Amino acid sequence: MKKFLFIATIVALILGTALDVDAKRKPRKRRQQNVPVQTAGSELPRYTQEGVERLDNGDVADLEMAFIQNLYYQYVIPGTISNENYFRYVSLMFTDGALNMLKDANGNYDWSPIQGKANGGTGFSPAFKVTKLGNRIYVVEEGDNKCYFEVTGGEGAYKVARVSAQPLN
Repeated sequence: MKKFLFIATIVALILGTALDVDAKRKPRKRRQQNVPVQTAGSELPRYTQEGVERLDNGDVADLEMAFIQNLYYQYVIPGTISNENYFRYVSLMFTDGALNMLKDANGNYDWSPIQGKANGGTGFSPAFKVTKLGNRIYVVEEGDNKCYFEVTGGEGAYKVARVSAQPLN
């Protein structure tokens, strides 16, 4: 009986190891994170938002502008910028000064300037456009809805330093 248990244990270990090795060999499907966007006049896929202005070599012409567009595509247009669950991600894109500019009298964040809903605006749709006004100052607009931004920091560490529904000086 002891020999039978010993042999059964050895066989179980060998089969278990063989099954485990087999499981490790199967490739796992990965969720696609970036969807390639084909740009006009280029055969290479680009992994940034469509409509970003590019240099002849394919590099993004204005990374600060692309940063603002990304803020809109990821948070404002889907409506998640005012969702408290997303605040830990959204807050990283703003300096403390910019976040303080967005606080109301009660200390709550008022996202209406960024959403284009300040001063009775109807809000932005995905048809918004971003224009550079000066050194690091941009306006996001669609019709009469406007929001002004100042961007600070370097590549990979951009942040919104000032934001307003009125022009920044």
